Amino acid sequence: MKGIIISILTLSLMISFTGCGKKKEVVKNMELLQKENGIPIRITEIAPRPFIQELTYNAPLSGIEESTAKAMVDDVILKVNAKVGDYVKKDQVIITFPQDTPAAQYEQTNSAFLNAKQTYERMQRLLAQGAISQQDMDNVATGYKVAKANLNASTQMIYVKAPISGFITAMKVSPADHVNPGDPLFIVSNTSKYKAEIWIPDSEIQYLKKNLKAIATWGDQSFTGRVTSVSMAMDQDKKAFKAVIVFDTHPKQIISGITLEIKLEISRINNAIVVERKSIINENDKKYVWLEKDNKAIKTEIVTKSDNGIEFEVVSGLKAGDRLITEGINLLTDNCLVQIVK
Repeated sequence: MKGIIISILTLSLMISFTGCGKKKEVVKNMELLQKENGIPIRITEIAPRPFIQELTYNAPLSGIEESTAKAMVDDVILKVNAKVGDYVKKDQVIITFPQDTPAAQYEQTNSAFLNAKQTYERMQRLLAQGAISQQDMDNVATGYKVAKANLNASTQMIYVKAPISGFITAMKVSPADHVNPGDPLFIVSNTSKYKAEIWIPDSEIQYLKKNLKAIATWGDQSFTGRVTSVSMAMDQDKKAFKAVIVFDTHPKQIISGITLEIKLEISRINNAIVVERKSIINENDKKYVWLEKDNKAIKTEIVTKSDNGIEFEVVSGLKAGDRLITEGINLLTDNCLVQIVK
């Protein structure tokens, strides 16, 4: 039994040494191939192209105008005259409360108005006949105007109207719901255009200005707009500056309330030498790239100016037509032989 165990161990060691030898041989063969044929690389030819710096924000989309109607009484809703998606005109009655709602005193103010109107019309006839003075007429007219204003205020409580023309984008209540003063009833949005409000930290506000181009994306769709206003004072609650972006066009299926990714183009150089960050080597506070010249890898120092997180604008060290090595750079040494692969 002891002899069998020794034989197995001996065989295992022989296999292990054979495997290691093969691995070393493979590595040696790879090094030999690379030395003879060159290290495989991929290149791209440098050509001037736009270099763009952007700031990215997320914000909800809304209609260019948006208004929320709120309850002014404590009562039960009698009738709802529109639904989400309906187009309504300004001052169209959307929500109705009972006329006997105590807070509105609609019946009392309506009776007072009708009485004041009759008195006003009668006094007008008497004034025309010279039966009363102008002072008496002015007093009656004042009373009539006050009664009319009271009725209008009471009517607004009972008959809640659309504050603007647009689409109902949210209906918060249904008939028979009980509401309190200040409760939201519905939202109307004017979607002839769309807007988004973004909040800018103080570290970035220097880049924001009116008419700055904005590109918004939602899923696989995108559309453009412009910054129309930038706050000159920081909001003390948000500790940021508000900017408004207006979009003139938008895909039809986009609706109010969705969250957009918005990119603001703060800088553009149309004909720049641009290199991706992954192709740059940092050594001793200097930047280098690898260029291919006559099947050799040449380590080249560059000077950069600006970056956008992914790319650098190169202002020195590269020119149009240079052959930049983009893949295989970890295997390179200066002046080593390289082989371009596709």
